Amino acid sequence: MVIIKVIIVLIFKSKKQAEKMENLNLISEEQWDELVLKVSKHFKVTADFDFMLFIIGIQERGTGFRPYPRNEKNDLINLGKCNLFELLGYIKRSGNDDEGWPKFDVIKNVSTITPGMQKQLLKKAMHQYFSQVLN
Repeated sequence: MVIIKVIIVLIFKSKKQAEKMENLNLISEEQWDELVLKVSKHFKVTADFDFMLFIIGIQERGTGFRPYPRNEKNDLINLGKCNLFELLGYIKRSGNDDEGWPKFDVIKNVSTITPGMQKQLLKKAMHQYFSQVLN
């Protein structure tokens, strides 16, 4: 927990911003490693951050595990991110487009958060997501 606090303080310039982000209860490296191992065993692959986003995208799109062209893989990874940011309250699903892909409305602006902190938030949401789905 001390390491996370130090990282938060380094990422944010003001102490007020750091204190605000501290309340997010980010997951530890040990929890992340356990999750990666659990997902790796479940899917019989060596999972990483992008693979886990891809799996979430497939699950939420409902298309099943099959070969995908590169552009569709990227779309599924982005869909995985959107679903996780929805869990965190940053966006909300507003329906589907003509091709059946979900559309989202912005609730809180994600672009104001540094990429490193976005990744930490996504890891936290992945932990929540897979804890529900894989149990």
